[in-house]
Amino acid sequence: MRKIYIIIIFILLILCPIPAFGDVKNLRIHFLNVGEGDSILIETPEGENILVDTGNLISGYKVVKYLKQNKIQVLDYLILTHPDLDHIGGAFFILQMLEVKNIYDNGQDLTGLAKYSDTYRWYEELVRNKNYKILKAKDTLSLGNIILRVLWPPKPFILSGSNANSLVIMLEYEKFRCLLTGDLTIIGEREILEEKIDLKADVLKIGHHGANDANSEEFLMAVAPKTAILSVNRANIRGYPAEEVISRLRKLGIQLYRTDEDGDIILTLYPSTDKEFEIKINKTKG
Repeated sequence: MRKIYIIIIFILLILCPIPAFGDVKNLRIHFLNVGEGDSILIETPEGENILVDTGNLISGYKVVKYLKQNKIQVLDYLILTHPDLDHIGGAFFILQMLEVKNIYDNGQDLTGLAKYSDTYRWYEELVRNKNYKILKAKDTLSLGNIILRVLWPPKPFILSGSNANSLVIMLEYEKFRCLLTGDLTIIGEREILEEKIDLKADVLKIGHHGANDANSEEFLMAVAPKTAILSVNRANIRGYPAEEVISRLRKLGIQLYRTDEDGDIILTLYPSTDKEFEIKINKTKG
C-alpha cells in the first residue's frame, strides 16, 4: 500500500505541478527615464502591458528598446494623457515598431493645431485610427484584478488648455493605489477636489514635471502618498521642478524619486503581504 501511495503522489505532482516561486508574477510599474517628458509602463500579474505616455519625439526609440529588453513585443493598451509632444512624441516610433491593440487619449480637439502643424495632422492619422477610443471621467479599464479609474477630465471639457485636461488615472490593485496625473495643473486639481473624490494613494506621479502651476499643498494632502515619482530631464529649460514643490513634498514627509537623478524607477508590488511594494532604481542617463 505504501508503494501505491507513493506512486499516486508522484503522478499527482506530475499532473498538477506546484508553480515555482519565479513563476509568480507581481504588478510592476516602470517610470521610464525618457529625458524631457513622461512614459510609464505597467506590467500586470496576468501578463498584460500598458504604456501611459511615450516621452518626446526623440525618446520613442529609447522606450521601444526598454520594452524589448523586458521581452515586451505587444502593448495591450497605449494611453496618451494629453497631446503635448513630450507625452505623445514617442508614439510616432512606437506605433510603427510594436503591435498596439488599444489606443486611448483624452479626445482633445486637434483641428486647429492640425491645420497649422504637420505633427498633429500626422498624430491624428497615426494614433486616432481603428484601435482608438476616448477616455473620460468615470470610465474604467479592468485588467484582471487591476482597475484603472479615470478621474479626469469630464466630457465635454469644462476647462481650457491641454494640461488642465490631462487624463488623471487611479490604478487600483487590492489595497494598493497609484495616482497618475499627466500634466494636471492646479486649476484642474481644484475641480477634482470639489468633486470630493477619494484621492488617497500610496504612490503619486507628480503633475507637470514638478512645475509650480501644479502640485498644490491641498492636492498633495488629499492624495497623502508615501512615495512620489517625478519625471523630468536634467537642466530642464523651464526650470522644473520648482523648489516650492520640492519643499511641499519635504514638508509633508513624502519620499521623492526623480528620473533625472535616479534613472528608470521600477515599483514592484507584493500583494497580500506585509511588504506592500519596493522601489528599484535602474541608473540611466537622461
